[in-house]
Amino acid sequence: MSNVINMSDYRKKLASESSDAIRDGLIPIEFAMGIGDRSKCLDRIAKYGISSIHVRMVNDEPGTLLYLIGVGDAIDLNKQILASEEISEEEIERRIDLIQMMENMNFVGMDSLWESFSSQSESVV
Repeated sequence: MSNVINMSDYRKKLASESSDAIRDGLIPIEFAMGIGDRSKCLDRIAKYGISSIHVRMVNDEPGTLLYLIGVGDAIDLNKQILASEEISEEEIERRIDLIQMMENMNFVGMDSLWESFSSQSESVV
């Protein structure tokens, strides 16, 4: 199981192991948003009301964390950005490319990648 952070209130509660995001596959928030700055990603994710981020600790690197989001949530987030923000043509093309990449991902391969170098602990929402 992974750590989950509720973006709306940051309060900890136990989360269901069968959440849609876990079944859906997880990807780093930086990839999902197309933004290299984690704090900017978290700000933008919170703005759109995405309910959970899965946090995993990187093995052999205490204090280094991976922030992951469900692929379905990431696709919905990018669609919301396209529908509601005034963005450049270049940004529109980049968001469409991100959506298409995420729709065609190998979830089993992605999940085994994260498991290979991260550890999981209790889930919180």
